[in-house]
Amino acid sequence: MIIYGIGLDTSAKVAFQSHAHTDHFVSGNVIFSTKATKFLSHLRKGGFYKVVPFGKSFYIGDYKAKLYPAGHMLGSAQIYIEFDEFSLLYTGDVKWFRLRTAEKSRFRKADILIIEATFGVPMYNFPSPKEAEKKLIAFVESVLDKGKTPTLYANQMGKAQELLKILDVHGYTVRTSRDIIKVARIYEKFGIKFKNIDNDGEVLLRGFRSPKPRNSLSPYELYVSGFGNLKLSNHGDFWELMRIVEKVKPEKIYTVYGHAKEFSKILKGLGYDATAIDKDCCLYCYKNI
Repeated sequence: MIIYGIGLDTSAKVAFQSHAHTDHFVSGNVIFSTKATKFLSHLRKGGFYKVVPFGKSFYIGDYKAKLYPAGHMLGSAQIYIEFDEFSLLYTGDVKWFRLRTAEKSRFRKADILIIEATFGVPMYNFPSPKEAEKKLIAFVESVLDKGKTPTLYANQMGKAQELLKILDVHGYTVRTSRDIIKVARIYEKFGIKFKNIDNDGEVLLRGFRSPKPRNSLSPYELYVSGFGNLKLSNHGDFWELMRIVEKVKPEKIYTVYGHAKEFSKILKGLGYDATAIDKDCCLYCYKNI
């Protein structure tokens, strides 16, 4: 979306890119992001990125801003902007609980909150990352005990590195694709080390682009996602999103992505002033802003 000429995960002359997943890629004369997002994005695209550290004030267009960790993956950021008449926090993809390979998310009060709603309905109630990790290791041990190879399917950027790190901590070697390893090498530049990548690894880690159908997994395979059969998600579930809303204490909420309409309806029922918007909208056109 675009607000006062600033693209929020949307291409514009001046744009902010929250993280390095391709569905959030933007173009512009200048793209504000974290250093990790710049490095990871450059694996797949060009563009002039203006790197901003977390917590440091800067100007985006004519307005003062700060980036805060979003917890979604390495380098993922929220942006807080002080406009003339209101403050705004845009979360991008966001996670309340801490993951092993992402900076812990931080939140601050803002007049307007634009929050993702990928899992914005109550049916999405995920185990904590620690609980999901226990389930993952139990699965790996069970499959290995049967003399089989545990196979994990995950997003090649972000989730795959989270799984690599979890398996590393628990002492399991992993064989995986070049694409996943390329991303892991950038993670290592930011202090997240992997000692378990091995061509003969005990566990096979594959990206979503692999040909295996997601709905026909064998007992020795896991699809690791909020939509999968092991719900270790880089997104906040419904209850995490509610915690974020309560923390930010906004006067106005805009929901975007996924279950935006359902989430805004629930928020309205709880007494919040909430509106679902399209990711390509121009918020300048909304009369409440």
